Amino acid sequence: MAKRYKVGMAVALLSGLAAVAITGLSGLSEQASAQAIAVSTSDSCDSLGHLTLRNVTIASATHIAQNDQVPSSDFLPMFGKMKSVARGLPAFCRITGRIAPEAGSDIGFEVWLPQHAQWDGRLHGIGVGGFAGVIDYHGLSQAIKAGQVGVATNTGHTGGMQDYSWAKDHPQKVRDYSWRAIHLTTVAAKQIVMANYGRKPDKSYFVGCSGGGRQGLVQAARFPNDYDGILAGAPAANFTNLAMALTHATQAQLSPGAAIRHDQAKFLQAEVLKQCDAQDGQSDGLVDNPRQCKFDASKLSCSSSASAQCFTDPQISALQRIQAGPRTSGERQLAGGYLPSGSEAGDPSPFLGWEGYLLMNANGQSGGRGLADGMLGALIQKPFATVENFDFDKHPALLRAASREIDAPTNLRRFFARGGKLILWHGWADAAIPPEATLQYHSDMMRLSGKKAAGSARLFMVPGVQHCTGGLGPDAFGQSGAPQAGDTPERSMVAALQSWTEGNRSAPEEFTGRRGHGDMMRMMGGAEAKQERQRLLCAWPKRAVLRAGQDPDNAASYSCN
Repeated sequence: MAKRYKVGMAVALLSGLAAVAITGLSGLSEQASAQAIAVSTSDSCDSLGHLTLRNVTIASATHIAQNDQVPSSDFLPMFGKMKSVARGLPAFCRITGRIAPEAGSDIGFEVWLPQHAQWDGRLHGIGVGGFAGVIDYHGLSQAIKAGQVGVATNTGHTGGMQDYSWAKDHPQKVRDYSWRAIHLTTVAAKQIVMANYGRKPDKSYFVGCSGGGRQGLVQAARFPNDYDGILAGAPAANFTNLAMALTHATQAQLSPGAAIRHDQAKFLQAEVLKQCDAQDGQSDGLVDNPRQCKFDASKLSCSSSASAQCFTDPQISALQRIQAGPRTSGERQLAGGYLPSGSEAGDPSPFLGWEGYLLMNANGQSGGRGLADGMLGALIQKPFATVENFDFDKHPALLRAASREIDAPTNLRRFFARGGKLILWHGWADAAIPPEATLQYHSDMMRLSGKKAAGSARLFMVPGVQHCTGGLGPDAFGQSGAPQAGDTPERSMVAALQSWTEGNRSAPEEFTGRRGHGDMMRMMGGAEAKQERQRLLCAWPKRAVLRAGQDPDNAASYSCN
C-alpha cells in the first residue's frame, strides 16, 4: 500500500507577516485540489518547495527570470537535443517533482507557473506520444508564453519515446503510463496552483497528439473532472488495434523480395496522386478522402513501368496488404489499413512518412515495428506472440485482454454531462496510426456517450497530413500548444477549444489550415512556405468544396458541404 504522508507546514506570507497550515490533502481526488489553501500570494515561488502532498515529492521550486534559458529538451529523440526550445520566456516559477502512488512507481512531472499578474486563469496539460519517457519542454514553453500554467509528465519512466524497456515485469509502470500518471500529475498541479494563487484554475485544457491524444481521451473517460476541454490529435485510442495494424504491415514485407524500399516512397506517392488527386473535383496535390480512391497498385509494377523505383510482384502484394489492413483468414477486418493518401513520402521529414513508420531499414527495423514490439513484448506482461508469429485468427482476443489497461474507453458520457468539450482530428496521410481508427473511435463514442455528445464533440479529418504534422496537406491549424499571440479561433484549434468551452463561441465547424507552415518544420529550423497556401478544414462528415473559379489556396474560396 502506498505510504500516506501527514501534511502539515507553515509558510511565511507577504514578507513573513502571516502563516498558514495545510493538513489532510489527498493526492487522489480533484476535491482535494479545492481544499488546498494558498501558501503564497507573491511572485516568489520559494515557499512551494516546502509544499507537502500525499505521495508527492517537490524536488525543486525555482524562480526563472525573464529570458533565462531552461535546460534543453530531448522530448523528440530523433532530433537530438533541442537546445533553443526554452529561450525567450517570461519570468515564471518552475516546479519539479515526483509522484509515487505505489511501490515501483516514479512519476516525474513539472509545473510552470506564470507570475500572478500574467496568469490568465487557465491550466494547460500537455500530452506526450510514443512510449513517453520525457518532459515536453516545448509545450511548457508555449504555455508560459500564453500566460497559462503548464503541466507535463514523463508518465513514470525515462528513456524517450522509442524506449519500452521500462515496461517488462513492471505492471505498476504500465499503469502509470496507461492512465495514472496524467491524472495524478493533474491533481498535484491543481493543488500547487491553489497554493500559489489562492484559487483553482478557471478552466483546464489538455492538448496532445498520438499517444498524447490517447491520454486526453483516457482523461475524459476515466477522470472527467480533470479537464474542461480536450484536443486529441491522431489519437492512439485503441493501442491494441494499432499494434495489430503495425504488426500486419511488418509481416506483409517479411516474404522474400516483399520489403518496400525507402527510395520507392516518392514513386508510390506520385502514382497515388496521379490516380486519386482529381477524384474530389480538383487537382491540387491532395487526396481529399483516401477511402474513395480505388487505387490500382499494378500501375507501379516493373512490368508496366521502366522506373528504377518500380515495384516487383512481391512488393505489389505487400503494398496491397498494407493498404487493406489486418484481417482474419475469413476476411474479417480487425483494424484499419494505411490508405493511398498522396503523402506517402516524408519529404522534408522522412521519419513522418512511410519511410519512418512502415518501411524497414537495412536491419529490418521501422518505427512502426518498434511500437508493435513494445506492445507485444513489454507492455503485455505475459507475451504470447512476436511480430513475426502473430496469428490474426488466434491472437487478437489475447491482445484485447490488455486493452482494459491501456486503450481509451469510448463512453464519455460523464465528461460531456459536466460540460466538457472535445475536438478530435486526424491526418488522412498518417503512416503511424491508421486514420480510420479515429473514425471508428468517433463513431463508437457518439453512439455510447448520450445525447450531449452531438453538441460537445467535433471531428476533423485533414487531407495530406501525416502523423500529427508534415505531409503535403495543411498541417498548421493551431493544433499543438497553448495559443500564441495572433492565434485566433478561426486558425487555431486550441484557441477555438478555449472559446467554445468558455461559452464565447459556438462549436467550431471549420478552420483555416496552412500548407508548408507546420509546427514540426519550425521546430526543426526549416523554412516555411514563402507564400501562404490555405485550405478550409470542415467538421466531419462535411468536406471542403471549392467554389467555381475561386483561388484554391484561399480558405475563403471553399464551403463546407
